[in-house]
Amino acid sequence: MVAEPGDAAGRLRARERSIEFALVMDGTMIVTYAILAGAAGSLTMLAELLRGALMTAIEVIALIVMRRIHRRRTGMFEFGSGRLEQLVNVGIAVGMLGGALWIAIGALGRITSGGHAGTPAGFALAAIVAAINLYINVIAWDGMRRAARGGGSLIMQGQLQARVVKLVSSVCVQVTLTVAALSTDGVVIAWADSVGALLVCGFIVQAATGMMRSDVPDLVDRAVNEDVQAAINRMLLRHFEDYDRLHLVRTRRSGTLVHAEITLGFRSDLTMADVSRRIEAMKASLRQDVGEADIAIVAVSS
Repeated sequence: MVAEPGDAAGRLRARERSIEFALVMDGTMIVTYAILAGAAGSLTMLAELLRGALMTAIEVIALIVMRRIHRRRTGMFEFGSGRLEQLVNVGIAVGMLGGALWIAIGALGRITSGGHAGTPAGFALAAIVAAINLYINVIAWDGMRRAARGGGSLIMQGQLQARVVKLVSSVCVQVTLTVAALSTDGVVIAWADSVGALLVCGFIVQAATGMMRSDVPDLVDRAVNEDVQAAINRMLLRHFEDYDRLHLVRTRRSGTLVHAEITLGFRSDLTMADVSRRIEAMKASLRQDVGEADIAIVAVSS
């Protein structure tokens, strides 16, 4: 069954709504964390506040970009919006790495200096807020997971990955703040707070490096994978008698879409209609192997 245009528009709007809902909830929790961070004196809570504020700012940028893409206001990108989506993903990853560095420095400094954290009462209040934040993150993650189904949006996938990190981080924050709230030993409180911060740091680094490994190579025009190159070679061999000379093959990737530009020389005695038929046959043959792709075959005289 072919999806109606309205169905496609509904799916795009659902993705926007999932991010908008998450932003409203995140904004509420950031304000709450800012109020309680000083009272609790928790490094984990301060780190979560910084990470949350930074990633929320990046989410706002991602939502703006997504809305422009959905409303087709990216006409200046001749090769599609994939590069723009990848750039936003890299921005998310850089922000996550910056937050992780801040968390690690603070946590290691507290452990080595033997410093103490806040009071159990402050941690008890923080643990209650963390539980609410955990519940909100579960709801937001589920909404994004549903909205991302059946779509190839890199921004949506990046936001879903970031939301998973937030969810896991909130679980770590909840556990460590609860341990700190139940303990009366200052050393235990400081260690629980620092270990929780380092766990959050580890999850953030893992997700951020994964995103950068996925997107940075395409931003610097790494060649497409060997399967696509092999498919182009097979097509050229299959239609060897249809053209006279191979001049140039260039490939690149914009998001999930492969772009291929092939310059071929044709005999000068062929008519334009003959050349066009041969080019269309080559494109159809190549798409059978690589799937949906932007294929340009440029004809020149031999």
